Amino acid sequence: MRRTGILLPVFSLPSPYGIGTLGKAAFDFVDFLAGSGQSMWQILPMGPTGASGSPYQSLSAFAGNPYHVDLDLLERDGLLTKRDLKPIRDAVADNMRVNYLIQAELRMPLLMKAASRFVPDADYRKFRRGNAWWLDDFSRGASAVSIIQYFFQLQWQRLKRYANARGVGVVGDLPFYIGAESADYKAHPELFEVDAEGSPRLIAGVPPDAFAQDGQIWNDPVYDWKEHARTGYDWWIRRFIQADVMYDFCRVDHFRAFAAYFAIPAGRPASEGEWVPGPGKKFIDAVKKSVPALGVIAEDLGIITEDVHALREYSGYPGMRVLQFAFAPGKDSSYLPHNHVKDCVCYTGTHDNPTLREWSDKLPKHESDFARVYLGTDRKGLSEAMLRAALGSVADVVIVPLQDYMGLGARARINTPSTVSRKNWTWRLAPGDLTAGLSGRILDLTRMYGRAD
Repeated sequence: MRRTGILLPVFSLPSPYGIGTLGKAAFDFVDFLAGSGQSMWQILPMGPTGASGSPYQSLSAFAGNPYHVDLDLLERDGLLTKRDLKPIRDAVADNMRVNYLIQAELRMPLLMKAASRFVPDADYRKFRRGNAWWLDDFSRGASAVSIIQYFFQLQWQRLKRYANARGVGVVGDLPFYIGAESADYKAHPELFEVDAEGSPRLIAGVPPDAFAQDGQIWNDPVYDWKEHARTGYDWWIRRFIQADVMYDFCRVDHFRAFAAYFAIPAGRPASEGEWVPGPGKKFIDAVKKSVPALGVIAEDLGIITEDVHALREYSGYPGMRVLQFAFAPGKDSSYLPHNHVKDCVCYTGTHDNPTLREWSDKLPKHESDFARVYLGTDRKGLSEAMLRAALGSVADVVIVPLQDYMGLGARARINTPSTVSRKNWTWRLAPGDLTAGLSGRILDLTRMYGRAD
């Protein structure tokens, strides 16, 4: 079946509290997807974030982001009052919504207050007794935090059931690395490459390339794969089991690192790093044995070598084709639509790319010349032509960031890689953006290319 979906992070949903939640706006978006002929909703990781706001530098590989717990639903359940909610609504009205530190300062006391008013019911007691494996050391031993995680899971599962009932499958996102500030690293340093003091000996990144002249240093500790193998990849298997419970499909970030990963000596430039073999086929076998039904999308972008292609083919997981990369420096012809294969997922762009409008506006002349000739349009029509090229791809699945359907420019970009900016991870839909006209246009395009009933 030819499927299509929309990429929109939960945090980008409109909210009177400055950050998207699992409440009414999320249910409304599911209705919008269903009414637009979409069968998939791709989100970004939903783990608790630090000061940077990056969902790829989570404080826990297992816990949910408390910011996504909907405060209005807690009020409905009698755990908060309108008076409790007024300060944060006022703060958002004063344009403080993009500051994650302010979010923590204002929201967490309310969530802790709700937890203190919560009366454990049978489901919660079962949750506490039944090896609540989605709670790791981040919440273990802290009852209020555990209750907040219960709120998160309760609200998420309600939303997912609603989406599935409307014919919409959820595509989650499993980050490859976990940060040095995470509970996982602090609780289990033996799973990472550390020195005698327990500090990271090697850190993750990528070597210099056409997109980053000096390479990229991500500052995440790399894994001790020998130790993971000794445990039967238990920590990783639990992550995939959680993904199987929470999502219908899962994009596995940085898949190429299972074949080989780039390790940089701590404190040194990326140019001094080297490629190190990953866990390979034994790891894939362990995952597929534990979660055979999970639909996995392999994020096979970046510097891809034959060993990565071989491992992805061995896994049977579809890879990704990002159309913007077909016209980028050092372009890879496999990203061009006429070279797509059925068993792949086509994207106009990802959360790390500019929107199509920004891309077309800023495309250098020598690249736009090729794009215009290939797509058969003038420069003003590039973004629309790219959108149609994606939907017309032979790929079984096409996923489009919502901003590309909306025709939004640079201000709607989600993230710029290799930067730490207050602009990253802060784009929000405004109330009223999801119009009937937009839904109708998406439905018409989806039907035109045979991707909707």
